Amino acid sequence: MAVSRVGTRGRLGRVPVRAVTGVAGSPVALLGLFVAALVPNGWAFAVFAAADYLAEPAALRRIAGSMQPLGQVCLSVTTGSLLRGAAALVLLARLGDAQAGAFVLTALGFLALQVLRGGYAGLLLFVWWCRRLPVVTRNVDLSALRIPDAPPRLLMDLHRGPLAFVDLPLVAGAAVAAAAGAKWAAFGAAAAVLAALVTAGWLALHAWRVRHLAAKGKVLRTVNEQVEAYRPEAVVYFSGALESAYQLNGWLPVLDRLRRRVVVVLREREMLTRIDPTSRPVVCLPLGKDLTAFRLPEARVALFVANAANNTHLLRLPEFRSVYLGHGDSDKPTSSNPFTKVYDEVWVAGPAGRERYARSGSGVADADVVEVGRPSLGRLEAAGAPSASPMPTVLYAPTWEGFHGDPGAATSLIDMGPRIVRTLLEREPPVRLLYRPHPLTGTLDPRARAAHAEILTLIDEANTARDAREEFRRDTREQAAQAARLPALARRLEELRRPPRGDEAQAARDAGVTEGPPSAAWEAALAEWNEAYWAAEGWWRHRVTGGSRPGLYDCFDHADLLIADVSGVVTDYLATGRPYAVTNPADLAPDTFRTRYPAARAAHLITPDLTGLDALLDAKTDPLAEERQRLRTYLLGPATPDPLAAFERALDSLVAHSTNSDTVPPPA
Repeated sequence: MAVSRVGTRGRLGRVPVRAVTGVAGSPVALLGLFVAALVPNGWAFAVFAAADYLAEPAALRRIAGSMQPLGQVCLSVTTGSLLRGAAALVLLARLGDAQAGAFVLTALGFLALQVLRGGYAGLLLFVWWCRRLPVVTRNVDLSALRIPDAPPRLLMDLHRGPLAFVDLPLVAGAAVAAAAGAKWAAFGAAAAVLAALVTAGWLALHAWRVRHLAAKGKVLRTVNEQVEAYRPEAVVYFSGALESAYQLNGWLPVLDRLRRRVVVVLREREMLTRIDPTSRPVVCLPLGKDLTAFRLPEARVALFVANAANNTHLLRLPEFRSVYLGHGDSDKPTSSNPFTKVYDEVWVAGPAGRERYARSGSGVADADVVEVGRPSLGRLEAAGAPSASPMPTVLYAPTWEGFHGDPGAATSLIDMGPRIVRTLLEREPPVRLLYRPHPLTGTLDPRARAAHAEILTLIDEANTARDAREEFRRDTREQAAQAARLPALARRLEELRRPPRGDEAQAARDAGVTEGPPSAAWEAALAEWNEAYWAAEGWWRHRVTGGSRPGLYDCFDHADLLIADVSGVVTDYLATGRPYAVTNPADLAPDTFRTRYPAARAAHLITPDLTGLDALLDAKTDPLAEERQRLRTYLLGPATPDPLAAFERALDSLVAHSTNSDTVPPPA
């Protein structure tokens, strides 16, 4: 795989001219360098050389995303060095030193430098290739691979490392030679060669230590043996864009509590840095052929969190019984996607999910639908419990613009969002707003990005005005103390998610042996961060939340009322027992809307002109409380002392069925 993304014009053999001319720093500086050499003028040569060195890092960064690794190493760095070295030899020749021994030594040094540079580039690629493991893991013992520490980042840095400016002593010596004689050019060449030898030798030592990892097949088999020794009974498979990591993160606490042995399989390397820590083994297999070769004889069930093109790589393996879990139960068309008929079973939360597939005509047989509840909701507060906020708090959580094309389930953000927020911010008696946009907001429609930006401005202005009000002036020393803790707590979380040292190979090695379950350390650190986050600002201040911290359910804990679109957020919020409103962006008739989107049956509806919002905020009674309880059972399944029980039973049944009906012959 390439070090970076490859543009359509960035493949070797089709490199854009601007890339070649831009790599060597500044074309103007290079032109001036050769002019100064031809004049000859040592001072001008030194000035233009310095300008070119200063311009080169920025030029390298501009083209780094348009070339393959070989092009990055050999073209982007070598071109500048060759041109500067050639200019130095021209300068010496114009000074009349072409016949001197010092000139010959300088020329030989220049040639040796290019040979060493080529060798360094080859070593760098070899080290990169060896440390680019075919399978990257978490919570898997990789001691058998003997992975050494990663080389220093500077040694592997093409922009700022020793490879980039190793010719500096030679060029500087040539500039000095204009005033003090050609011997200084020879001294500079010798210093440059010595520096290149030292750095190449340093990198060669790392290449020697890591050479055994070049046998990718052996590495894959060794990791396979370690994971196989865990004897996983089920695989949780996930692939998708990095922004979709939340879809898997919502299931990780559930996986940690399962009795069955489960392994998580990812397909994108970068996803390892986005998922939350878990106590389960995590295996990332970017290549389809490696996924096929990775054998887990006792695993006969594959659970899929999302529909992705890469799912077919595992679905085609006949030894697995496949299950679609999804990442939220909602009334959107995507929750009854016809693609789900490729799975052996589809697990839904409650009867509503079963009926949704029956109505959709997606081809999913009723016998293949299994109701398992929503085990991830077990951490929410008991139904009907008040929020943790001293002031009435409204959570506005619009969905994103999506692909489904259903106007009734569209996002309210574009046409209604700023007006909803403005109404809440101007409310008297005051309420507090928690604004939580969908992680993918604005990725498809620039109008959504504009509405989001407008809301952020409104919230900033409202907070400034509220902070100045006498009734909200408080002693802020405790808030300041909590706010001061947040950066350190955030760093701790990032260290648990992403090791601070080394590359992905070292991270996989270090994540193989931990003191205690990683998920336990993560949950403790996250709880501490959440406590500090909510205490770091006044309870009267409006908040904008997003990303993985604070989580959606943490926002539920602090909300007395939810305003959302048709989405899984509404379904999950039912577990709190608190009132909620659903936007009706297409202005459908209330009965039609509630029939089409069952999660809205116990909701207050808000039309495009915001009818219903003021009445909801003014309400002194809660006439829909009983209906919410009935709807909770319909959407989420019956409440049980153990929210995981139904899920466990379904998994036990499928594992037993898969084992009893296993007719797949063992691999040769």
